[in-house]
Amino acid sequence: MSDTYRSDIERIQRLIQQLRSDIQKREQKINGNQPVGMIDGEIRGGISKLDRELELLKLLIERQNQNQEVLQKEGETRKNKLLELQNVAMELKQSFDKSLKSQQDTLFNNRSNSGKQYKDTETIQQMDNKQLYQNQKQLQKDQDQKLDVCIDQLDTLKVQGKNIGNTLDEQNKLLNQVDKDMDKTNRDMVNVNGKLKKFLQSSSYCCLYLFLTLEVVSLILIIIFV
Repeated sequence: MSDTYRSDIERIQRLIQQLRSDIQKREQKINGNQPVGMIDGEIRGGISKLDRELELLKLLIERQNQNQEVLQKEGETRKNKLLELQNVAMELKQSFDKSLKSQQDTLFNNRSNSGKQYKDTETIQQMDNKQLYQNQKQLQKDQDQKLDVCIDQLDTLKVQGKNIGNTLDEQNKLLNQVDKDMDKTNRDMVNVNGKLKKFLQSSSYCCLYLFLTLEVVSLILIIIFV
């Protein structure tokens, strides 16, 4: 078994497994009265991709058989494997179409007496697969536009967050400068206090008394004349 054939088979099997899981999730959402627009788009995209992969695998097997790259028995085995995968893909499509039809019937049977609701439900009921696909495509386009708006808003928040970060950095720099200035002021105060202590220790008591007397006289004069 060539690496190309093996990798193609594994990729197709993963797609089939994913589609089965998505179809099961869709049923759970319907039972829970949840919207299924997003997952419907994913299932349709997965089915289209599976069809392309099966077509490529078919071309690969035909080329290998024509060029006798594999034994005849191996070639027949690969054809049977391709047929098996095609049948599985067909079952998945039928299961999805059946689920869509069931949903349409439910909407039609549960329509209210309101004219607008009845008209909308009747329109859905009358849609064929192509119209449903176009309608789903439009819904997906609307969702993509809303996602684009959300992305733009996130980009704006990202820029604002960056600006706030820059502002905080500037404020941190200013605070660091204030801390440095405070440290310098404290050192100067310690230096002044040290000089004052030395001055007091070296000065005579007469000078100290004279200084205090001048201070008291100045205080009295201020009180009298003010």
